[in-house]
Amino acid sequence: MLGKLAIRNAKRSTRDYLVYFITMTIASGLMFAFNSMIFSKDVRALCAIGGAMEAMIGLASIFIIIILTWLINYMINFMMEKRSKEFGTYLLIGMKKKEVSNLFMIENQLLGAAAFIPGVLLGLLLQQILTAIFYSVFNKDYQISIEFNIGALLLTLGLYVFIYILALIRSKKKLKKMNINDMMYMDKQNQSFDDKNSKMKQILFFVSILYFIFFDVMIFGGWIYIENVFFLIAGLIISVYLMYYGISSFIIQYIKKEKSGVYKSGKLFLLRQFSSKIKTMQFTMGTLTILFTASLLGGTVSMMLCDYNKKELDKAIAFDIMLFSDNVQDDFKNQLDLINKETEIKDKRIYNIYEDKAEDINQFLYNNYYYFTENPSAIYKDKDRNTNEYFDYDTYMKLSDYNALRRMIGYEEVTLSEDGYLIHVKERMKEYMLKYRNEEKLVKEGKELKCEGVYTEPFSQSGQNGSDYIIIVSDRVVEKMSPFYSLVAVDIEGDAPEGLQENLEKLSKFKDDYKYETSNITHAYGTDQIFSFGETGSTIVKTNLMNLGKFVMTMTTYPIVYMALVFVCVALTILSVQQLSDSNKYKFRYSVLSKLGLNEKEIDNIILKQLGVYYLCPLLAAVAISIVTALFMSKKFVLYTGVHSSMFLYYGMSLILLGFIYTIYFIATYVSFKRNVHES
Repeated sequence: MLGKLAIRNAKRSTRDYLVYFITMTIASGLMFAFNSMIFSKDVRALCAIGGAMEAMIGLASIFIIIILTWLINYMINFMMEKRSKEFGTYLLIGMKKKEVSNLFMIENQLLGAAAFIPGVLLGLLLQQILTAIFYSVFNKDYQISIEFNIGALLLTLGLYVFIYILALIRSKKKLKKMNINDMMYMDKQNQSFDDKNSKMKQILFFVSILYFIFFDVMIFGGWIYIENVFFLIAGLIISVYLMYYGISSFIIQYIKKEKSGVYKSGKLFLLRQFSSKIKTMQFTMGTLTILFTASLLGGTVSMMLCDYNKKELDKAIAFDIMLFSDNVQDDFKNQLDLINKETEIKDKRIYNIYEDKAEDINQFLYNNYYYFTENPSAIYKDKDRNTNEYFDYDTYMKLSDYNALRRMIGYEEVTLSEDGYLIHVKERMKEYMLKYRNEEKLVKEGKELKCEGVYTEPFSQSGQNGSDYIIIVSDRVVEKMSPFYSLVAVDIEGDAPEGLQENLEKLSKFKDDYKYETSNITHAYGTDQIFSFGETGSTIVKTNLMNLGKFVMTMTTYPIVYMALVFVCVALTILSVQQLSDSNKYKFRYSVLSKLGLNEKEIDNIILKQLGVYYLCPLLAAVAISIVTALFMSKKFVLYTGVHSSMFLYYGMSLILLGFIYTIYFIATYVSFKRNVHES
């Protein structure tokens, strides 16, 4: 008997809370899809860092568990409140509290199981999409193949059951403590319209607004560090909740003043509905705002990384293989023998980079380049300081080597007069080199050289062919300079074999403190912020490092997207279920409006406004909170990476995607709400 009743009630709950059911299906599908990535043989074959994907998705899963537990707990309590009279009736006809509690728990377990099964099927589809995207990042062909991994299924099931257990335990205890009177009148509690301590609430509202401004100032001033970031974020979260305490108070005070505008076109009805809803859902609305804010910022970061991966990552390395040595006489025999053994060499060039104890361009960049002038934490260089951005001296290359390297990677050769020079620089720094050419003089052997061009093609300038820049001079001018370090650039047939990077590094003399065993050269690696070579700067194998870079980008992007999608769906589910579940209550209120003379079209218009205000409130608050931070992040990202995109693009795309999902939920809620209100 109890089982049949539980099944009937579970079916009814699936119908009444369809949005919740769909969200749990999507959430379980996403969990299964991302867990399948961990166990996928196809993905693991491309993974450059063992365990990294598992760690990142595992970290994301912690946040997902917290949010889904909150959602399930919220929904269970919500359903408990809506069905409290039904439970009270069960007690009146002789059922025990334990039986009622068990009945409700079984219903929710059945509802969870019903959402999990289609979720796994959805997860199989999402797994194919994610894997195809993963392969496309590495420029690999992917053949669709259904890979149903039992390990991924068990992991997803375990997490799913764990989430439900956490939510059900608390609700079961609450249900057991309630008596018949509590259950019979629980759903009759009206939304409060009193406004105690209104002045204090309004003050707290302004305090929260001032904190938002303070937070933005801290970001733009560059005053957010590891030491204070957690305190600042905690203050931001608290301010979000304080803001909602003040909003309802302002609306109530506005209504109580009884200004003429309150009574126009159902405005009083809407204000009364909205203020009471905000007042009874202050914590929930604050939480939804935080979720939307996190989703918008997460989406912005994902857009940044995807754009960089698509536009700039491949430009970081121009040559198939590059090897660095502080020994200016190095012939790289051991490394070249190893390369010959593992692949076929098409072309190679062994050459020197030169210096003449000058650091004119270095100092010019320290004084003018935004990396140093706009970044308070950047290390400036003078005679008593060292920095790993640039070498100790300006770096030079002779024209013959430069043209040989240009031929190797398919660029046209250039010409240069005996008294001229060229600058090859990373594209984002071109304007600074043009400024140097116009404002400064390059003097060698007492004679001023004339700048005859600035080139910006990808040229491996993160500690190899200079650090950010290299000065090209005639072979005659170089004769008066000292060799600084040696390089070999190698062009090979096809892609480098897996593991060549590691094998070559074993032959390197590179040490952990960036010093080489035979000299005092401090190895530089440029001002790149996203893809920095660091300790790998002495040995560069393009295929190996590009795969590593793409993997790291993907490994970072996937969990962020994972969390953002779940956060959005959870937040929108709360908004939808709240309104749809109250539609019966609103049905009476709208019937009163009908009796007062409003036609169906006018009532539909009021419904649209009511839902619109309710839906837009947390979204607009999230946009107001996140937009400054997101645009600041985007601006710095464009500056420091040289990506040719507007700083508005990343946040705009994130907002559009969120708005698309938002619109789907809103339309579904609006259609269902109208149907519930108008049906007889």
